[in-house]
Amino acid sequence: MIAPIRDGHAADERPLREQAAAAFGPGGILADVATGDFSYEARPQQVAMARAAADALEAGRHLVVEAGTGVGKSLAYLVPLILHAKRTATRAMVSTHTISLQEQLVGKDLPLLQERLGPAFRAVLVKGRANYLCLRRLARARSHQRELFGEGIGEELERIRVWADATEDGSVQEMRRQPSAEAWSAVCAEHGNCMGTKCPERKRCFLFRARAKMHDADLLVANHHLLFSDLALRREGAGFLPDVASVVMDEAHTVEDAASEHLGIRLSPHAFEHWLRRLFSPDTGKGLLGFLRAGPAAQTVTRLWDAVSALFHEVPRAAGLGARDSQKVVPGPLAVSSEVPELLRELSGRLGLLIEELEDRDEESRAELRGLRGQGLGLGGMLEAFLGQAIPDHVYWIEREGKRRQPVLHSAPIEVAPVLREALFGQIPSVILTSATLAVGGRLEYCRDRLGAGEACELLCLGSPFDHARQMRLHVASNAPDPKDKEAFAAAVAKGVLRWSLKTRGRAFALFTSDELLKRTAETLRAPLEEAGLTLLAQGGDLTRRAMLENFRRNAGFVLFGLDSFWMGVDVRGEALSNVILTRLPFAVPDHPVVAARLKRIKEKGGDPFKEYSLPEAVLKFRQGFGRLIRSQTDEGIVVVLDSRLLNKWYGRVFLRSIPECPVDTFEL
Repeated sequence: MIAPIRDGHAADERPLREQAAAAFGPGGILADVATGDFSYEARPQQVAMARAAADALEAGRHLVVEAGTGVGKSLAYLVPLILHAKRTATRAMVSTHTISLQEQLVGKDLPLLQERLGPAFRAVLVKGRANYLCLRRLARARSHQRELFGEGIGEELERIRVWADATEDGSVQEMRRQPSAEAWSAVCAEHGNCMGTKCPERKRCFLFRARAKMHDADLLVANHHLLFSDLALRREGAGFLPDVASVVMDEAHTVEDAASEHLGIRLSPHAFEHWLRRLFSPDTGKGLLGFLRAGPAAQTVTRLWDAVSALFHEVPRAAGLGARDSQKVVPGPLAVSSEVPELLRELSGRLGLLIEELEDRDEESRAELRGLRGQGLGLGGMLEAFLGQAIPDHVYWIEREGKRRQPVLHSAPIEVAPVLREALFGQIPSVILTSATLAVGGRLEYCRDRLGAGEACELLCLGSPFDHARQMRLHVASNAPDPKDKEAFAAAVAKGVLRWSLKTRGRAFALFTSDELLKRTAETLRAPLEEAGLTLLAQGGDLTRRAMLENFRRNAGFVLFGLDSFWMGVDVRGEALSNVILTRLPFAVPDHPVVAARLKRIKEKGGDPFKEYSLPEAVLKFRQGFGRLIRSQTDEGIVVVLDSRLLNKWYGRVFLRSIPECPVDTFEL
């Protein structure tokens, strides 16, 4: 993935580590920055990280670096990354997990460095092709909407047209009101249906402009979703992103889960239905094949509708997934009698003939057919891979999802390390993994080995510049019942959450590991909290996660009950958040197929699943929850743990060694 961009070197010939470190020192480019959004403070940890990143980039090595909250890790890796890209005439990439960090990089950090760093550089926010509007497809969809679509889409298409005349970027995120999936899929720049140089809108093409900017950039800002999707496509010879010589993966504690999600299979009835509807809907006669009056192909699609419905009824039955079951591991290939694979092959042949028949007559319909044919082949490939369990070292399962509890077919790699070792660390000279929470017991080997970075990878653990001993206290329940005693533990949690929420007059997060316990506690405490003048916000209600956070930030006297998504990636500064209550140690329930498969794999290799996986993963999540409290030099407050195992189990010491030193008090429930 190495590709020189252009000739030329930076004027500053000092070693990279010296140049990078100087940016943060007295008289450096950042020394006098003081705006409403940013005020520079010298941090030794930030300088150490910049030097380590520079060394890794120059030597072509990989680096895992934990930089505690407040270090300023974004600037610490951006400065050496950009300088190195300019010196070597290569392209670099930053990959993040959250939109908020992408927005911070593009909206604040990079403009600051473009103004002050010295060598001019170009940075581009990268999005997948389906995020961009295709003007040709929009015009076609509007011209033939009656033949192609059902009722109600015309208004959406007109709204997209009005926006298309005003937008410069052409990406769906810019639309104030987001379009429906049906409308956007009809007009977006999908893989496989691009007409290339034959497109009448080539000169105005948003995707073409975006790709040109990507290829001309020194730095790409992407996300883990896009990066791993691209890695999966590259294994099939169809990558989307330009080649890069160095990558920083920020929020690296999410990398394993992101890789597992995008390097496996997810096949739902909805995916099939969405694809079939675009081809032909028997109920309405709408769709591309109806428009083309392609009777034989439309008849095959009609048969496919019924066959797909039968398939998603038969597969759960064959796997032993009952109507009330949520999920079921599929231990081996499924012998399912279904017409779907044969009909998909038949349809592919008919679409191929149609494409040939339309040559020199309707190039736009040919492009649509090529795209839909490719999507059908992809769906068929995933189906056959799932039924035959054709991808080695994957775990396969069926899970009921959504309000309709539709069965969805899944697979994921049991270990991502071998894949990443080959596709990421083996292809890119320097990959830097960073986050505020990567270490377990002060050591980074767990992260390095789980992700396949290799033993030659450099490791650096930097603490936070915050004074946790002054800014916070940790309170631990000494007599909480064992969580295995669900009734007693639930009562204790309710008692503890109420007590400590009252103590800080709200301004509290209560973080749960179980939706059932969250709902039960919310039901128990809603009235008592209201009587005390406090307002309860519970995840899973009417409010979105964003709306809950906005309410919490703006109003005093709120208590927020959150699940997994609130343990990490949430930044509430100041007095608004003064109390974080961790209801229990966040050990994953080993019934999720991927978790169970990883535990089994470790045991088969003669290891200890608890010590080698369950405990480290729980420690990392605990650290994420703990880290919600202190987000700035002026934050103060308490963390409360309602799980006595932190004190009375041997592994409690591992948790305590993994968090910043601070005063620890015990209390009785």
